[in-house]
Amino acid sequence: MKKRVIAVVAASAVTLCTAVTIAVGGTAGDPMLSKSYIDGAYTVQTISKAEEKITLRHDTLYQSAEETLKAKNDDYLTRGGLVTGDGTYQAAFSDLRVKEGDTVRIETGSGFLLLAGDVELSCTGNKTIDLSNGWEKGNGALTAGRRYLVVEDTVAVLTVTSPTAVLSLEGYYTLTESSATDYNALADGLKALGLFKGSDTGYGFGYDLEAKPTRIQALIMFLRLIGEEQAALSTTAACPFTDVPAWCQPYVAYAYEQGLTKGVDDAAMLFGTADYVTAGQYVTFILRALGYQDSGDTPDFTWDTALQRGMDLGILTAGEYKMLMEEPFLRAQVAYLSYFALEHTYKDRAETLQTQLTTSGVLDAADVAAVRGGIDVSRLT
Repeated sequence: MKKRVIAVVAASAVTLCTAVTIAVGGTAGDPMLSKSYIDGAYTVQTISKAEEKITLRHDTLYQSAEETLKAKNDDYLTRGGLVTGDGTYQAAFSDLRVKEGDTVRIETGSGFLLLAGDVELSCTGNKTIDLSNGWEKGNGALTAGRRYLVVEDTVAVLTVTSPTAVLSLEGYYTLTESSATDYNALADGLKALGLFKGSDTGYGFGYDLEAKPTRIQALIMFLRLIGEEQAALSTTAACPFTDVPAWCQPYVAYAYEQGLTKGVDDAAMLFGTADYVTAGQYVTFILRALGYQDSGDTPDFTWDTALQRGMDLGILTAGEYKMLMEEPFLRAQVAYLSYFALEHTYKDRAETLQTQLTTSGVLDAADVAAVRGGIDVSRLT
């Protein structure tokens, strides 16, 4: 086909050049366009442009045909019973945030993959196929990033074993929710209020609830809880640390200037931006947000006793203390602690953190009422 295109384009080029020569008065003995130019640069450029247009047209037609065929294929599979089941149907892979104890029943012909968290697979009938290597998989922990297909006469059941997880599903599935703490709902609520904005991760709304929180993430959440994020973003203070990326320097510079945070190495001037934060360190931020002091002659607590002191002060329940002491500290727990911190009163006045944020205009009272009214998550007792 390519030879045919070249021949057609070359013939067209010669015809065009002849016409141009006649139009401008050139002759065979004294042409306005030389034969070497026509045979060389002009013909090559013309053929190249023609091939580009043909390729573009081919790709456009191919993509359109592929989309049409896929839609018809999905429809035929569904009507023919090759993709079967009840519940929700997804024509293409879509993310689903789930929590510990949730189960997802997936039917024949459907596909799934784990994006984050821990999930156990069990099958009845046959097994699933791991499409990344072609091996069968019937039971056991899923490997993140691998795509699985539920084969004929098989039902796959996924059980979430981590506090939260993110699945991507295609085809029929049925979700059965557990009564476990719904960290996803708490993150949704905080996001709706502008207090939890997530990361650039392309799945699970960017919440990254399955990841460990870093010092900079904890600091930013702290500044939002005390209503000073905008002040931080507007600061002209210089950041004294050498390991802070440009995007978060205003947060660190402001917090350092206000005496709200320190570095991890004064000699090397390191803030420890990417260091993981512990549960005790984040509860320290919560206590500070509520007006409790961990410095001075008569501190209310010390950073290494923050969890115990938080429970003594009624900021943490016994169940929360146990959870923070025994389980890995993840961004899911950051969302939990931040959400319920809003309902606590300050050390020196009968005003909640939530009331302070609405009174100061950081949050809208009607928005807060609507968001919190739509979340049914109980605290651990």
